[in-house]
Amino acid sequence: MAITQEYLDKVKMYCKIDLGYEDEILKEIIIPAVQEQICFAIEEGSTPATFEDFPKFDLAVMKQVKEEYEHRGLSAGRERYPLANGVLNIIHQLRLRDGGD
Repeated sequence: MAITQEYLDKVKMYCKIDLGYEDEILKEIIIPAVQEQICFAIEEGSTPATFEDFPKFDLAVMKQVKEEYEHRGLSAGRERYPLANGVLNIIHQLRLRDGGD
């Protein structure tokens, strides 16, 4: 799924990214990778389109994009959680979106 300019702008606003010189990195690498990571954590074989009616999915993506953007390039000497604060809770909630059946 291609990242639209509108979606990129929304993510950049949430992440407080004012400059545009890294838009391609966000659009081509970071956002799609985060979407894939979160989709797989919720349900194998799912895509961002699976969760288009769930604003929590977009919130989880934006939280994790912010985490990945701000902490990229950190060495292995620094420990950090694999998911940003609150993302795991959203993943659990979206796993149960159909009542857990």
